[in-house]
Amino acid sequence: MLELTSVRKNKVHLPDYNFQQDIESRRLMADFSGADLEILEEILFSSLRIATKKLESSMNAKKEGSASILEKLTAAGLLSVQGEWVLVDKERRKYFESQIVRFDPEFKPDMEFLSTLLKKVPIHCLPSWYSIPRTSNNIFESIMEKYLLTPAIFLRYVAEVQFPDPVIRRIITDLFSTPGAKLYSSDVIAKYNLSRPHFEEILLLLEFHFIGCLSYEKEDDHWIEIITPFYEWQQYLRLLKETEPSRLLKTASITSERGGFVFVEEMSAKLVSLSQGSPASWPSEQEDPSTHQIVKKLLLTELVYQEHGVLKPSSEAPFWLNKSLEDRALYLYRHPKNRILSLGASLQDCQEKGLREAEKSIKRVLHGEWVFFEDFLKGVLVPLSEHSVIALKKTGKHWSYSPPIYTDKEKMFVKGLIFEWLFEAGFVTIGKCEEKECFAVTPFGRYFF
Repeated sequence: MLELTSVRKNKVHLPDYNFQQDIESRRLMADFSGADLEILEEILFSSLRIATKKLESSMNAKKEGSASILEKLTAAGLLSVQGEWVLVDKERRKYFESQIVRFDPEFKPDMEFLSTLLKKVPIHCLPSWYSIPRTSNNIFESIMEKYLLTPAIFLRYVAEVQFPDPVIRRIITDLFSTPGAKLYSSDVIAKYNLSRPHFEEILLLLEFHFIGCLSYEKEDDHWIEIITPFYEWQQYLRLLKETEPSRLLKTASITSERGGFVFVEEMSAKLVSLSQGSPASWPSEQEDPSTHQIVKKLLLTELVYQEHGVLKPSSEAPFWLNKSLEDRALYLYRHPKNRILSLGASLQDCQEKGLREAEKSIKRVLHGEWVFFEDFLKGVLVPLSEHSVIALKKTGKHWSYSPPIYTDKEKMFVKGLIFEWLFEAGFVTIGKCEEKECFAVTPFGRYFF
């Protein structure tokens, strides 16, 4: 028997409910024909006491051979025949009502459906399964907050879950790496040589851990079983796809291009000049603005200092100049006093709270090709503040991972991150195309991130 224990000490123990009956019922539904489903629907939407003749008349109108469904449903505990009447078990009817929705073309394995799945389990078992407080006012929302609240929380949870059966982990890897995040049950069973009961047990564990869910696609007169992530996660994956920045054509004309370690080289040249005794004071207003930026960064990183208005190299300057370009760039990037100067004092709080989170957005363009900044900005999905966190939010009866809405200040911060912070450290090359700002991650940036 399979049992799942995560490093977070949650423990799904299937024998806590009648999971064997659940497995047998799922195996029954997996073999449904169109006529079988129609008969089941008629039973479910009739009274608990149905005249045998009425049911037989309805069955005779279906395709030949469909009468066998009665035997299957009787074995599944849904029906019992007593003389002229067919009696429907109330609790088993609730079960099949909750499961038959999987066949609906509009079915979504969403949070509401997953909440329904948990109702099969005795409520006193859930705090043990999911390691949540027994005093929780809403068990499902406590589970969701702990394991599903944000994409980062969910991905970390999935990565940390441990399985005694390595096949389960491989199925999860298949599911999350397959285009469209959809697997066919027949392919999974064949690939891993699974018996049907073993497969159903694995799917129960995936569903109770909110990782994958079984549903059906109709093909001719039968259904094809598929496995997908829960609906809200599918929607989030779609959001990622839709906000993927378009890559500029190889033939695109890039102007005003600056990249590599050009800024570090300019800092080095200025520092060498000062070290050779060339007197220098603070740049005048008429000088190139980039000169001002270079001097400010030299001062911030304590490679130069001012004495009576004159710039002088510090004792650290010779050691820095002897480093490789890469190490000089990393010194600039990692210096605790370095900051994004273009933001101004009013935006420094953005840097302190969101810099490392904002840097994660660069991972979406690590291919190294040119992208427009405005396209890139649409795909920035990192939490820059408590108001821009992507989290499951409920609207009416439905949940979704709502995309972040950034303020103008936060957008300026992201721009400063790309065109100053990462450019100066040699992680990106910047330029313009069609009068619009664009950038590309350098080989150094790809290696670093």
